[in-house]
Amino acid sequence: MGKGVTGVLEVTAAREMKGTVVLPPSGDCFFLAVVITLAADTAARIAPLRDIPLVPWWEKALAGHAVFNCNAESCLVEPAGSATASAITLSYEEIPYRDFVVFLLLGLKKTLLIDPLPKARLDAWTKLAADLGCGLQAGGESGKTALTLTGEENFRVRDTLKSIDEVHPVLGLALGLKKQVSLTTDTSFASPLRHILPVFGYTLGVTSNLRDKNEDPLIRRMRFMQIGKKSEGPVMFTIAADFSKRENRQVDVQVPGDDVLGAIFAVAKCLVPKGGLVIENIGLESWNMATLSLFKKMGGIVATQETADTSFGSCGTVTLEKFGHSGRKVECEPLFQYAQQLPAMAVLAAFAEGQSVFRGLAGLRGDEPDGIAQLISCVNLLGARCGEMPDGIVIDGGRQFDGFDIAEQMPAHVAAGFAVAGLRCMGKTTVNDGAILRRWPRFEEMLKSVCLFRE
Repeated sequence: MGKGVTGVLEVTAAREMKGTVVLPPSGDCFFLAVVITLAADTAARIAPLRDIPLVPWWEKALAGHAVFNCNAESCLVEPAGSATASAITLSYEEIPYRDFVVFLLLGLKKTLLIDPLPKARLDAWTKLAADLGCGLQAGGESGKTALTLTGEENFRVRDTLKSIDEVHPVLGLALGLKKQVSLTTDTSFASPLRHILPVFGYTLGVTSNLRDKNEDPLIRRMRFMQIGKKSEGPVMFTIAADFSKRENRQVDVQVPGDDVLGAIFAVAKCLVPKGGLVIENIGLESWNMATLSLFKKMGGIVATQETADTSFGSCGTVTLEKFGHSGRKVECEPLFQYAQQLPAMAVLAAFAEGQSVFRGLAGLRGDEPDGIAQLISCVNLLGARCGEMPDGIVIDGGRQFDGFDIAEQMPAHVAAGFAVAGLRCMGKTTVNDGAILRRWPRFEEMLKSVCLFRE
């Protein structure tokens, strides 16, 4: 394994993976904390700071809106509140928790310049804004799409959301506008927002219509007799948030490890079962464990140990202990939990026995290139058989593959997710690593440190 020509990562087959990988802090969680700091209008000290290379880019993008005072260990972020601040320029591909962040900044009456903004995504955001009683004004500026919110005084939320994927943008807009909201959905809400928003002093609660499991059996039986059935309808969840007030104080934010990079190394270990690999500083909440959950459903055994409590939930160590795995069906809802880890999950499915089905991916159609088509293209380059559905992908696994080449620059999570497939392939694999270096500059070094490669 090593560098070929400039910007190309070469990966060869590994016979063993052993040692310890310590994940760098999550850049996605760091940026999420930064934009919530703007909404809270308070200072936040965010740590740790090491190995988050995108911080200088975010500092430049938010110039005039936030002041960054960083040292080797942490970064103190303070809202600037400049009346003359320019528009915020963001790369569409690199906006973490995109729907939440965009609607939050719009709610703060920021003008956004997004480069490039796919038309399908613009149409979806415009429709959602209209459903919430607001308008979205779009224009062109320097080849980018300029977005501003209008009609915010008419903000409203319908009783029941159409999809769990609407929760993030609705909460983002409500936070920016400092509103109280109550949302109802038929899917349980697991999200980093449930952890980080209370850190800033906001109230966010989730309840369901499920009856108390400790209810007296006689009372339960009488109730069942009255309604004539044992089911009271579908389980519904209510999300209640109050963003209208908070205690004005500086906040300390502790960021967990990068869950996307953790998923990629977990899949790498699945492909090279020999040896013992420990992944440290990995998030252990349901919203950031999509790949590990799939691995367990496939028949694998994951040993976890909680070692710390961060502002985004618990984190700790993971060891993969049993490997033989078979294909499974995955409902990718809400999509934000799966989108970044999906390429690694697709690689896991390609080497699994039998067929794996990933549904609920229709939201990826709004990207350019089409997110589902891009995923299928990479699976085809790997050599696996796959099929396309309107909202998903089917992968037939269980084959041995030769090395493959990805010459086009893909997003970091796609490029790195498929790069580790080369650890199990017969020949050499090459991947354009331009985006990988931007997000995880030590990726190759980390992979080399735990891999013993075949001669």
